[in-house]
Amino acid sequence: MWLVRFALLLCLGLSLPVVAQVEQPAWHKVAYQPTKGKSLAALARKQHALFAFFLDNALRGKGRKDFLMVSEQVKNNITWRNAQGKNIYSDAFRRSWPLVRSLDLKGMPDSILLLAYLESQWHGHKGRTASDYGYWQLVPEVIREIQQLDYVPAKIRTADINTVRADAKLSTEVAQVHLHRYHFYFSKVAGFSESDAWLLTFTAFNWGSGNVKRLLAKMQAEGIELNYANFYHYLYATHRKNPGDRSLRAAVEYVPNLWNIAQLLDAEY
Repeated sequence: MWLVRFALLLCLGLSLPVVAQVEQPAWHKVAYQPTKGKSLAALARKQHALFAFFLDNALRGKGRKDFLMVSEQVKNNITWRNAQGKNIYSDAFRRSWPLVRSLDLKGMPDSILLLAYLESQWHGHKGRTASDYGYWQLVPEVIREIQQLDYVPAKIRTADINTVRADAKLSTEVAQVHLHRYHFYFSKVAGFSESDAWLLTFTAFNWGSGNVKRLLAKMQAEGIELNYANFYHYLYATHRKNPGDRSLRAAVEYVPNLWNIAQLLDAEY
């Protein structure tokens, strides 16, 4: 019967229905290249390659110039070693390996792990329980909000907030949900490119999505094209006008710090 229908469609000049194919983000070609097994070195290379891909595709013009300048200025914050030659971010990377070697990234780039190295240096009890705490330095409000979602595992919904934040696996699962929601907004709702969306997501994780959205709204009101390069230049310029604002300084330095960690790990491993 299907042959008859096929012939009829051809005779009538009608097109056959096209099955839509979901196009994978371009960064998948970087993330899923074959590697020589699972190892710290392979992960370090992948994190670096992905971050470099995002930056190469997002940074241009004044935004690129500002970003590279800040990256160089804060480099020593990341590469500093103590008297024993120990670097806290390299140590965090190494200690996270038992978990991340088998972690389900849920379609996210390996670069998300750099956030945990920067936030807590992979310490489960870092910070204050009333505010930023645990491996990913999540605040209680974020945990409570995510615990209300019916699609998160029961062990997260019912666990004590501090227990979740101090547990490597549970806190990472919560952080992934949190990051996914940010990325979904910037990519699917706001319509930014994948590279722009991930870099804005990283910024929002530290600075807050409200701050990022408000800055984007100011840019739009001034007729500035919305992309990450222009966002970073505008953020940097705003900080220059308000040098004493610690929140702005943290936002300006956050993604450059992540990039420096990626470079450190790639060079060391």
